[in-house]
Amino acid sequence: MLSLNINPKAFAYVLISVTDMDQALDLWVSRFGMEVVVRRRGDDPGLSRLWGLAEGDILDQALLVTPGRRQGGIHLVRFRQPGPAVREGAAPTDLVPKSVDIAVYDIQSRFAELEAAGFKFRSKIGRFETDGIVVHEVHMNGPEFVNIVFLEMEGKPEHVSAKGYGVAPQVIATTPDNLGEKAFFEQVLGLDETSYHRFAGPEVERTIGLPPGGALDVRIFGDSDYDYGRLEIVQYEGVKSKDLYSRATPPARGFLSVTFFVKDIDGVLRRAASLQQSRGAGAMRAPPRDHGVIDTIFGQVRLATLISPAGLVVLLVEQPKD
Repeated sequence: MLSLNINPKAFAYVLISVTDMDQALDLWVSRFGMEVVVRRRGDDPGLSRLWGLAEGDILDQALLVTPGRRQGGIHLVRFRQPGPAVREGAAPTDLVPKSVDIAVYDIQSRFAELEAAGFKFRSKIGRFETDGIVVHEVHMNGPEFVNIVFLEMEGKPEHVSAKGYGVAPQVIATTPDNLGEKAFFEQVLGLDETSYHRFAGPEVERTIGLPPGGALDVRIFGDSDYDYGRLEIVQYEGVKSKDLYSRATPPARGFLSVTFFVKDIDGVLRRAASLQQSRGAGAMRAPPRDHGVIDTIFGQVRLATLISPAGLVVLLVEQPKD
């Protein structure tokens, strides 16, 4: 049975829409070593109504986690008529749900085995330093145009499966205003800002392709004491970015939203109303929606939807009362 009693400061699942469930499970389970928590074949009328779809539009779903982790998981869904891919044709600086991180053990071996299996990478493995920790990173073009980022930190190994992969310490979205997003994540969702960096200067401009005076604002939110289920937001300064968040709507393909399990939806909605009162209409992309109690893949639960100022959709699932 699905347990909802988990950390409300870390996302439970990131929603990824796929065209081929067997192929998706082969990647996330057989290759990356994730385990299936719940599988639901057939329609999910509750989520269909929530997403504005007709009954029968959802064909298959699966909830996956990295063994030994209860959150920072993947929610796979297959629609009857999948839409266009969210990130297809998007520039790196466009505003959109962007990437899913995967912690790995022995990144050189993981890179070699994936490349031998026919997966395509955007570059060779890179190396950089942040907070005094050396990080090795490489980006892979995943199915449905989802950007998959493999990371290995020297001296700070993260939890991984028996196959050497750990999904997902964090997901990445781009925003036009990280301070507005920060207010939403901290004041409404109650997340901690676990990391903040601002990168600027000629070297950053050359590496990322920013104009003179451009910069990169990077912030990570979640639980300071729990490495999985974090949200990283990136603001590219000095460039014009297309707003593609409206693409991330079911039945589109790819990274669509994140789901948090919380103990008190009413409390979150009160904080959202307070933020709107203090910051005005720009505090969120759209007013919160309380969907009431619905039977879904998560069980008989209460659901609500929030949309961050940038446009990231956050689904709230209320835990059972004690």
